Amino acid sequence: MTIISMRRAWIVMSAAALMVLGLGVCPPAADAAPGAIRVAGGSVSGFERDGVTTYLGVPFASTARFAPPGPARPWSGVRSATQHGPQCPQALPTPGFSIPSSVPIPSPTSEDCLSVDLYVPHNAAGRDLPVMVYLYGGAFVLGSNAQYDAPAEIARSGDVIVAVPNYRVGPFGFLALPELAAQNGGVSGTLGIADQQAALRWVRDDIGAFGGNPRDVTIFGESAGGMSVCLQLAAPGSRGLFRRAIVESGGCARSPLVPPSQAEGVRRSEAYAAQVGCRDPRTRLSCLRRLPIDRLLDSPTTRFDGAAVTWTPFLDGTVLTQTPEDALRGGAARGMPLIVGSNANEGALFVLLFDYVSRQRLVTEASYRRTVEELYPGRAGRILAAYPSSRYGSPARALTAVYTDSLFACPAQTTVAAATQGGARVFQYRFTVAPVGDNPVLPGAFHAAEIPYLFNRLGGVPIPWTGASAAFAAQIKRQWSTFARTGSPNGPALPRWAPWSSSDQRYLSMAIPGSTMREGFSSLHACRLWSD
Repeated sequence: MTIISMRRAWIVMSAAALMVLGLGVCPPAADAAPGAIRVAGGSVSGFERDGVTTYLGVPFASTARFAPPGPARPWSGVRSATQHGPQCPQALPTPGFSIPSSVPIPSPTSEDCLSVDLYVPHNAAGRDLPVMVYLYGGAFVLGSNAQYDAPAEIARSGDVIVAVPNYRVGPFGFLALPELAAQNGGVSGTLGIADQQAALRWVRDDIGAFGGNPRDVTIFGESAGGMSVCLQLAAPGSRGLFRRAIVESGGCARSPLVPPSQAEGVRRSEAYAAQVGCRDPRTRLSCLRRLPIDRLLDSPTTRFDGAAVTWTPFLDGTVLTQTPEDALRGGAARGMPLIVGSNANEGALFVLLFDYVSRQRLVTEASYRRTVEELYPGRAGRILAAYPSSRYGSPARALTAVYTDSLFACPAQTTVAAATQGGARVFQYRFTVAPVGDNPVLPGAFHAAEIPYLFNRLGGVPIPWTGASAAFAAQIKRQWSTFARTGSPNGPALPRWAPWSSSDQRYLSMAIPGSTMREGFSSLHACRLWSD
């Protein structure tokens, strides 16, 4: 590996860490601001950067702790929208993690965090441009729009407006208690999803002032953001707020992030409340509202250090009434074009985070077996027999394959099949590009590997692609923006991409060089084993 390629690998890995760990930075110095634009709450002025007009930290809603989002609080004068708003409260993923001195400090945190960042092509006024709304990932415990601070190339080259809203995570977004449901008209365990809906309603009502078409909205997201896209497809209150959707590594069916029952949400939330010192059901909610943010985050449940999760959206019967899989099979996306996909080596990132970083250990045969037994009790024998270390060359690579197939690849295939059965037109992909090559720490097309090709900066860190990588980055940006404009990712100089059908089950293998249509996705990822 040359010095230049080593530097590029470090930059991409640093960007991935910033993205996954929820770290953000202030943007570079802004050029002169354009004229003020009136939105709900008041007027805002943006700035010129990366060839687009950018508006950061625009409030789209207000919030109180454990309450549904309300209207944005009004302000006087013209608000300077040149800095990201604060991120919603969240913990670092592991108590042993420390931020290197070379990494910028995290964004400020506040419970008053519901703001949206906008990236608008020049001369957009009055043009009715398509709008793309990006929902970030982070296992529903991490994330902020400050991490994704430069979708400018998609906006500029695709001639679309990109909006990136914040939403609440962890217990602030997904606490589910009976007394909370009683106060909030049934909304409990779904506040983060309600935040996303509030952002979509803001886009419907205010994006026209920036030159966007509120009737031509595409939502897209990765990981928990991809799951969020599926939840918005399933949510009754989101009908009519968007026309198209892209699910990147969402695991929207048969994964830990699928919303469990209200009863399970209450069980998890009651256990959490007791753990932070609020045990009495009569005073539990008021106790939780009095605690400082740091105390509410002082819980293993708020850290992203394992595949077992506590904080997901729950089926509250109000915001969410059924799982995405059931909703899609029942026709929730009937007639809608969708892109759904996963990465070839998703699990590599989780081996890095859960073993190397969180537990500071190498994966051994014994730890591999324990992990599988903890995640899949009752099925571990079958899984270990299907994924022997000898086949993959090491226990770490075998565990990577288990994570990849069980949490992402096969859930994506199930999502594609369910949506197609329900009448959606689905384009499936398998992303195979390795941003840092066969790096021993983070090999292959790991979870979130596609994101550095879609954004030109992540958390303030530039992504310096050159040559074939730069051409591929331009390709995937065009595919996503073309889909947002037309409902199809096909266009001039783009690889042919046919929609999925139950008869041939073809998908686009996204690769450098040459993205091509392939068959046999299920056999690549042993999906028959994971279909139970």
